[in-house]
Amino acid sequence: MMIRVAARLKGEVKADTLESFRRAGGIAYEELHHAEALRRRLAAEGAHPWRVEPGVSGQLLCAWNAFVLQAIGEHLLDADYAADPRTPGYVPPVTHTQVAACFDPVEHWTSLARQAACDDGFEFDASLRLPVDLPEWVETDPCPFPYLRGLQAATRTVRGYAEVALGELEAAVRDEDPAVRDDLRVLRRLAAKAATAADYAEGLLGDAPQDGPHEEIEQRLQRSLETYHHLGQLVAMPALISAYETGELDLAAVGEEGPAVSAFDPWFLTSPRDREHWKADPRARRAIEELWAGDPEPRIIRDIQRQIDAARRAGAVSHARGADGELLGGFHVCPWAAVYEVHREIDVHGRRLRPGQQFTVDVYLNRGTFVRKILVGTFTATTRVDYAKER
Repeated sequence: MMIRVAARLKGEVKADTLESFRRAGGIAYEELHHAEALRRRLAAEGAHPWRVEPGVSGQLLCAWNAFVLQAIGEHLLDADYAADPRTPGYVPPVTHTQVAACFDPVEHWTSLARQAACDDGFEFDASLRLPVDLPEWVETDPCPFPYLRGLQAATRTVRGYAEVALGELEAAVRDEDPAVRDDLRVLRRLAAKAATAADYAEGLLGDAPQDGPHEEIEQRLQRSLETYHHLGQLVAMPALISAYETGELDLAAVGEEGPAVSAFDPWFLTSPRDREHWKADPRARRAIEELWAGDPEPRIIRDIQRQIDAARRAGAVSHARGADGELLGGFHVCPWAAVYEVHREIDVHGRRLRPGQQFTVDVYLNRGTFVRKILVGTFTATTRVDYAKER
C-alpha cells in the first residue's frame, strides 16, 4: 500500500507489463551469444567478413539490434529502481514509454536472427532501410535524473560490445582491397563520433548532483547510442557501408549563409513569417535582447541555424505547414523560432531528424545555464505567447 501511495505522489506508473517483456526479451542475450560464437568461428576459418553468406551477416545484424534494444530498456528500468527503492516496480511515464518502445521490437529482431541462422540465402524485406534507427526518443522537460543514469549505463554496455565487434572485424581483414580500407575508415570515424559523445556526456554527468545540464547530457548519450547502434549493424553487414549516409550535410558544399559573425541579428531564429510582427512589439524586443544577453557562446546558435539553412537549400527541410496547408510560422516561445518539416534524414546539432518529423530550435535560460535544444514534436497553430527568457 505504501509503495502505491508513494508512486502516486511521484506521478509514477506501474511497470509490471514492462517486467514481463523484460523476462521474455532475455532471449536477445542468447542470440547475442550465438552471434559472438558465429563471429569467432568465422575468424577461425579465415572467412572474409565482406564475402560471407547473407544469412550470416543477417544473423549478426538482427542479434545486434535485439541486444541493443533490450539493453537500453533494462538499464532505464534498473536505474530508476536504484534511484528510489521506495517505489520498486513503478517508473515515471517518460521511462515507461521509452522502455516500452525499446522492448516492443525485440521479439521481431530475435525472430529474424533465428530465421537467418537457418537460411544462408536470408534476405530482408525490400522496404526495410538498413541500418535501422532506434525508436523515437520520448521528449521530456525536465529529464528525470535516473533516466540519464540509465542512458549512461546503456551507453557503456553497448559501447563495450560495439568496440569489441569492430576490433574483431579489423583483425579479420588481411587484404589490401582499397574499398575495404575505405569502409574501415567509415567505421572508425563512426566509432570516434560515438565515443566522443559518450565521453563528453560522462564528463558533464560525472558525480554531478541532480541539477546538472540534463538536456545537454541527454542529447549526447542519445547521439552516442544511435551511432553505436548503426556501427554494430554496419560491422555485422559490411556490404551496407558503401551506401551508408550519416545525414550530415557538408556546409561548405552547399555554401555557408547565415548571420554575419560581426553583426549578430537577434531575430535570425525567428520565423520569417512573423518576424516583422515581433519586431514591432516592444515587449518582444526587450525579451529577445535579454535572452541573447544570457548566451555565453552565440557562435553555437549561429552554427545551428546555418545547418538548418543549408538543409533547406539542399531540400532536406522546409518551413512546416499545418493540416490546412498554411505555414505554421514560429514556436510560441521567445525567440519565436521557425518550425520546420524534415524531408530527408539529417543531423542538426547532434540530433538525428527523420523524414516527416517537425522540429524547431528552443533556446532559454535554466537556472543560469543557457540551453540550446532541437525540439521535435507535432506543432499546431496557437494563440499562446510566451515572452519568458528563463524556464
